[in-house]
Amino acid sequence: MPPTADFRGLSEHLTGTAPLDAQLSDAFQQRVLAAYPADLPRLLTAWTTATGAPDPGTALQDALDADAALALTARAVITVWYTGLFARPDETTDPPGTSAQWRSGLIWSVIEAHPGSAAPQPPQPSGYGYWTQHP
Repeated sequence: MPPTADFRGLSEHLTGTAPLDAQLSDAFQQRVLAAYPADLPRLLTAWTTATGAPDPGTALQDALDADAALALTARAVITVWYTGLFARPDETTDPPGTSAQWRSGLIWSVIEAHPGSAAPQPPQPSGYGYWTQHP
């Protein structure tokens, strides 16, 4: 398996969010690697090469522009961080691995909302179906 620090560094660059959770990064790396076993290592190699360039963002973008498979894998990395799911190369959807992965999606902080079907933390009503409880 590729080094986890490389995946987390790539993820932080692609999402524009740092620092990202190390345990979540490990879990997401395993999921993306299972779906993109040939392309994720190549993407990580492109990333480590880009980090040595004067402008890593441009160097990575050039690598993604030159290779559609790398671009597809980069989109999967971004999507898994924001939503907990992604499209596999065969276009089937990989759902969130756990409810915690769903709840930790970066999208929720961007839209300033809590995840659908996941309640706010107590003392407010909480748990699945919280919307049926009167405040």
